[in-house]
Amino acid sequence: MDLLKDTVFETILGNMKDQFDSHDLIFAMMRHFPREYTSALYECRRAKDPIQTLHSKIGRKLLDFDNIIRKTRRKASRNVRGLSSANQRWEKIGRDEP
Repeated sequence: MDLLKDTVFETILGNMKDQFDSHDLIFAMMRHFPREYTSALYECRRAKDPIQTLHSKIGRKLLDFDNIIRKTRRKASRNVRGLSSANQRWEKIGRDEP
C-alpha cells in the first residue's frame, strides 16, 4: 500500500481528534503505517531534504480532503526531528455543516 493513497489518509483522518495539526497526522501515519511511511521516505531519498519533501507531499495531499477537513491557522509544534516548526492546523468539518 502506498502512503499517499486516499485510503491511508481516510483511515488516519478518521482517527484524528476534531482539531489537529499536520505534525499530529504525520506522527499517526508513522505509528499506523510504518512500512508505507519508510517506503515513501525512501522514494524521496534523492531530494535535498527527504523528510521535508515527503512531509510537503503529505500536506498537499491533505488539501484533497476538503469534504472532511479544513485549514484553520498556522501554529508551531514539535516535528519529527524534535524541533518546533510552523505547520498547518486543521479541523474536521461537522457532518451537519454544508
